[in-house]
Amino acid sequence: MQEDAVLRIGQLCQEAKEMAQQETGDKWPTATNFWQDDTFLRNSDTSDSIPQHDDISQANSSPWHDNTDGDTTQQQEDAAWVEAPSPHPLSPMPAPLCLVYNSDSNKLSLNPRALAVLRGITQPVVVVAIAGPYRTGKSFLMNRLAERRTGFPLGPTVRAETKGIWMWCLPHPRQHGVALVLLDTEGLGDPQKGDNSNDAWIFSLALLFSSTLVYNSMGTIDQQALDQLRLVTELTNHIRVRVEDEDPAAEFSRVFPSFVWAVRDFTLQLREGERLLTEDEYLEDALRLKPGNGRVVQEHNEMRRCLRAFFTHRKLFVLERPTADANLARLEEVQEDELQPRFRQQADAFCQHIWEKAPVKELPGGRQVTGTMLASLVEKYVATIVKGEVPCVESTVTALARTENTAAVAAAVAEYQKGMEQDLVLPMDSRATLVDVHRRWERHAVTLFLSRAFADNERTYQCQLMRELEAAKEEFCRRNEEESEQRCQAVLRELWQDVEHRLQCGDYAAPGGAQLFQDDLCRVLEDYQWWPEKGVKADAVLEVFLREHEPLAQALHAIDARLVMMERQREAAAAKEAAAREAEAACLKEQQYSLEEHCRQLEQQLLEEQRLRLKEQNRLLEHRLKEHWTLMEEGYKHEAEKMELQIKQLREEKKSTENHTWIISALGLLVNVASLFLPGVIGKAVGIVGNMMQRKL
Repeated sequence: MQEDAVLRIGQLCQEAKEMAQQETGDKWPTATNFWQDDTFLRNSDTSDSIPQHDDISQANSSPWHDNTDGDTTQQQEDAAWVEAPSPHPLSPMPAPLCLVYNSDSNKLSLNPRALAVLRGITQPVVVVAIAGPYRTGKSFLMNRLAERRTGFPLGPTVRAETKGIWMWCLPHPRQHGVALVLLDTEGLGDPQKGDNSNDAWIFSLALLFSSTLVYNSMGTIDQQALDQLRLVTELTNHIRVRVEDEDPAAEFSRVFPSFVWAVRDFTLQLREGERLLTEDEYLEDALRLKPGNGRVVQEHNEMRRCLRAFFTHRKLFVLERPTADANLARLEEVQEDELQPRFRQQADAFCQHIWEKAPVKELPGGRQVTGTMLASLVEKYVATIVKGEVPCVESTVTALARTENTAAVAAAVAEYQKGMEQDLVLPMDSRATLVDVHRRWERHAVTLFLSRAFADNERTYQCQLMRELEAAKEEFCRRNEEESEQRCQAVLRELWQDVEHRLQCGDYAAPGGAQLFQDDLCRVLEDYQWWPEKGVKADAVLEVFLREHEPLAQALHAIDARLVMMERQREAAAAKEAAAREAEAACLKEQQYSLEEHCRQLEQQLLEEQRLRLKEQNRLLEHRLKEHWTLMEEGYKHEAEKMELQIKQLREEKKSTENHTWIISALGLLVNVASLFLPGVIGKAVGIVGNMMQRKL
């Protein structure tokens, strides 16, 4: 390795890093800054509305990316290959299973059977959890989401039926290739538990597991109903978003699910004076801060602040009593036409909203969560709580990324191996023909890896994939040479059989035998030359063969034949030497092409990651601008000033995301690391990084 080349690569990467710091004033992303650096699973959804505010610009394609027709076609091929529907559709669970046990001593544990079900779901999951006071009809509502009359146990008594967290996995009724995971949680405030901290852990797990949280309560949204949600104000004691965070609550809106409040047995009219209110207007009015500075007022307002700050998406549904009082004890037996028409209408609206609007669960940065990944998250969060520690989203995602990225490398290499074995018929006539097949399956492997990997900030796993694919290619090349060598040896043995027979019969010992041997030898060489499918070792095997049989020509005094053999040996040796030089040059070119393919697909991924980051930042910015306006309207100037600081930080974060220098640095890092084990790109690495910077400028 040329030391000056490596140093120059490092210098270019450092210059790109410093340029970004100077332009944005932000600290350069590190492995712990997973908001900036975790990756994505391709998401073709562009339907989400992004606020059209002066402060909120739309993400667009890179101004320095050469989006030619060829690139577009390649991107479409890559996307089509990754996003093909799963050949194994999800089979619905016949009944719910307990996912998280909650023992009589309030100790949490996991059900291996339920985890096994989750691990088998390779599709993205929409996770809907329901929480709320015990005996308020949560299970009945979840059964309707499952489109079943029975499933989650209802129970006719005042004793809570659901203990822990129960799970029901079903095919999503509206989205193809997506699973719907319903989580029914143990009721809050059960006097039989005697341990209020247990409620907090169950509620926290519901938040951490779900992409939509349904809070179920009875009556109206009054102070009592808000007081029952006191756990929201205590979440900073039970959840951390980052490992190091001065203000944990400020980050909750990044990771918390959408919030749907279902108010049961609602009897009031949605009216303010003469004006009719929508359900959402009723909710937002109930969450308005109350004037005053007294302790009681401040405590009441704290709940409202938390709900407004933590949940950027809020929705309310009010539902009347489902049926006559006499039927409430036998709800599992009640037929649909026995339910109140108004309740059926309201419940249908609730279900339609969940089916159509509840999002797929995502990790920070936009990576969609599969059932397999959800199982790992469940294990890690519960294990942390059991150890008496506070679960941290960042630490859990980092640990999950290690597992998923390792699996992504293995899956990509396995797909490559399978494709190569399927398409290769050894021996191939040339290395170039084999490399064409390699490039096709390398592209598929990289696409598969990038679709599954995330938070590979140091490009460790992508470089591992690059190493393994390079080693696998060389192994196929070795096998190709071995097959070619065996084939050529077999061909020469077959062609030499007549010569062997004449030797045994003494034909070459008679007068004129030397000329006869020369004629037979020329015929063997000519037939060998035109023999098909000999592969890449044809000349090398022939050289060895002629060298081994040269003493025979001397013994027969076949001077002309010996000269023919020597000339053919020289030709074969020259061809072998030329082939070696060509192979070396081809290897260097192959390595450069491989690196460029990795960079091409990584660039696409980073641009998509940029789009997802900006989408998330736009959502948060819209939410905080709205909250700032509300605080100012309500007269809370001090709180509004604090919100202004959060808005400023978010704008700076967004500006950093819009700057393309971090993308160049990530690509430069990949080139830098790859050059350490791909000698063919050492001389080209500086040029690749330089081209990236030129395109950016």
